[in-house]
Amino acid sequence: MDILKNKKGSVMPLVLIVLTISVIFGFTSLSMMDSQSKFNTADDSGKKAIEYAEAGYNYYLWHLNDNVNFYSTAESEDIQGVDIPFMDGFYRLEVTKPSDTDRFITIKSTGWAKSRPDIKRTIEAKIRKKQFVHYVYVSDNDGKEIWWTSGDESHGPYHTNKDFYTTEGSKVYNNTLGKYVYYPVFFDTVSYSGSHTESIRSSYRGDAYLAGEPKKVGELVFPQTNSQMKAWAQKDNMVFYGRTCIYLDGENIKIRNGNAASATTIPQSSIKNGVIYVDKAIGGGTGKFDLKTGNIFISGTLKGTLTIAAANDIYITWSDPTNWYDYSASDLNNISVVPNQPPKEYTWAGGSIHSYPEFGGIEYYSTAFTPSYKPSGKDYYIREASGKDMLGLVANSDIFILHYGWPKMSVDGDKPYWNFEWIKSGSKWVKSASSDTYYDVAPKEVTIHSAVFAVNGGFGFESYRTGDRRGDITLWGNITQKIRQAVGTIGSTGYNKKYSHDARMFYDYPPHILEPANVGWEIHSWSEIN
Repeated sequence: MDILKNKKGSVMPLVLIVLTISVIFGFTSLSMMDSQSKFNTADDSGKKAIEYAEAGYNYYLWHLNDNVNFYSTAESEDIQGVDIPFMDGFYRLEVTKPSDTDRFITIKSTGWAKSRPDIKRTIEAKIRKKQFVHYVYVSDNDGKEIWWTSGDESHGPYHTNKDFYTTEGSKVYNNTLGKYVYYPVFFDTVSYSGSHTESIRSSYRGDAYLAGEPKKVGELVFPQTNSQMKAWAQKDNMVFYGRTCIYLDGENIKIRNGNAASATTIPQSSIKNGVIYVDKAIGGGTGKFDLKTGNIFISGTLKGTLTIAAANDIYITWSDPTNWYDYSASDLNNISVVPNQPPKEYTWAGGSIHSYPEFGGIEYYSTAFTPSYKPSGKDYYIREASGKDMLGLVANSDIFILHYGWPKMSVDGDKPYWNFEWIKSGSKWVKSASSDTYYDVAPKEVTIHSAVFAVNGGFGFESYRTGDRRGDITLWGNITQKIRQAVGTIGSTGYNKKYSHDARMFYDYPPHILEPANVGWEIHSWSEIN
């Protein structure tokens, strides 16, 4: 019996030990389950936080799709830095606008669940919408044997959808590089979608392509017409029919349409939607100066923002094209006074007289451009702009620098343009022999401040193979053209190209300027930053 009692006494400690271990394991299990639950909760909250952060990004992108310049609006400012409810949580946005030196919109979005405000996730995306005006030069087809050569410069991104041609030429001094060069100079990126044909020796390539070797990329798809711009012009009664001459006179715009006796002055600020459209008149026309053709003749100085579009061609002139140098029949009987006519002789700096003006084109009133420089940490050069003036010129066909002829009244049964000058004949003034390549009005130097868009044609110098050798075309803005046109022959006729991108067009555009048909938002980078 004593032995049995001793065995029963030894079982009790074992039971206690087992119970203790079970309790310990029980608490451990409960603790592990609680920890696992907290981990799962934290993991779920983290997933929700990133989901809500992405919702914030998509919300802002929706606004950008509705208005590409949304980041410049007061509404954009209102939705930044505040907690915006979404499902069971919130997101908060912070947006950095593009600038001359940073070409992308930066969207930073932070999300978190309502139940776990301590668990936040932040994403940062750099995006940019495909736009023609992001380049200094875009062509759908550069054609064959139209070359970039010495004396040509491109200050801004360059792109062609087809083939790209570069070659060496005669020695030319490049002011930015501070030395003589035998090749064209591209100060920013170069891309093409076809092939690259060149004749530039390897020792020169580093200075010819300063932002790196040309790259083959996808195409930017061209629209078929600019007719959709007419609807914006109609809202302000700014649609004109037939030949239209426009002079940009600071804050005012002078317009002489058809065979009008005089020009009409319109305040630029009254064009609320910022678009003027010129369509063909009933019956149409085909001649350059035809009163029914939807052509525009334009020059001057713009103060403000405006886009001017033509159903046909646009001609950039050396002076005010609304001044037709009108005359009356009685003028022809006064042999002592030469009847009115466009001037034929101009004195250049240095005193020599030539039969065309020294300067011409279109300029901004209060916007200045800096010399070309390379921003810190970048591989390209830029020219910054200070000011708010901005112009778009959009032609369904071609955009030319006017070379020959000048508009006039068709009061004498003759052609509605100057292709002759007055000569004495006895006691009267009579017309000289006429020719459509007689009245040379192309200036020695041309300045163009604008985004220039030739939807189904190109930008060039009219009759570029004839006449004297000119100087430079200095363009600040953008050239977009379906088919590249020439502006001269190498070292013989026409102009050299000095094309500079208006870096503001990375983040600001002329009113309702045309976009690529394959428009969309490109993601430059996307990352979680916390």
